[in-house]
Amino acid sequence: MRKIIVVTAASLILAASVGVWVVGSATQARVAIPAGHPLDPSQMMTSAKDLPISNIVDYTFVFV
Repeated sequence: MRKIIVVTAASLILAASVGVWVVGSATQARVAIPAGHPLDPSQMMTSAKDLPISNIVDYTFVFV
């Protein structure tokens, strides 16, 4: 009896998640990429300004 309840609960959760996935994937908005302005990752990386600076302290070799 206990196994039947577990299998039923698992199948209901699976069916619900598949239903949400089907409905969610059908209603997502698609955004068209403008054809006149291609993205250049190299230019974006070289012209980036005012990026946050992270200070990393490396304590890999600590001898006591």
